[in-house]
Amino acid sequence: MIETKYQEQLTSALAKFNTGALPLWNEFISLFKVVDLKAEDYWVRSEDLCEHMAFISKGLLRLFYDSPEGHEYNQGFYSENMLLAPLDAILKNRPSQYQIQALEDTFLLVADYQAFHMLGEKEPAWRNAELQLTQWLFMGNARRQAELLVGDADQRYRWFCKQHPELIQRLPQYHIASYLGISPVSLSRLRKQIQ
Repeated sequence: MIETKYQEQLTSALAKFNTGALPLWNEFISLFKVVDLKAEDYWVRSEDLCEHMAFISKGLLRLFYDSPEGHEYNQGFYSENMLLAPLDAILKNRPSQYQIQALEDTFLLVADYQAFHMLGEKEPAWRNAELQLTQWLFMGNARRQAELLVGDADQRYRWFCKQHPELIQRLPQYHIASYLGISPVSLSRLRKQIQ
């Protein structure tokens, strides 16, 4: 079983989903194991079959796509106390289309997603927790797509600063530029204009 400090972090993270009291807690906790990633290690590589979800105890991950030309496009950043699950790959039982890499030394609590799903078969409160998690992941992706479609570079940067102020100092500028869909030079210009 994972250490008490990790259990407390998980409890706090699940509280934001308004799941209420969750029975079979020890069974849920027993699903997790600790995975230690060093900066630049990969948790998921494209073409991997991924069957796991992760809770980030410490560290920072990026989810990104590779183009056929070898360019990397950051889709999202995930830091402490966030849950992450490559649901498209898990639910369709197909290889991942993207990669997930640690940008800092990272400690993950990793659990088999299907085992988590089976808890919902035993106890409806866990089915509700799974539904809340998938809705949260879906809404985050929908917001990201909307920002890319309707915002210009200046708006996207301002949104990023407002939504992720803690990441401004933690991320290299080229990663932020990739996330915003602009060049590092354009990001540098934007930052100077705003300052």
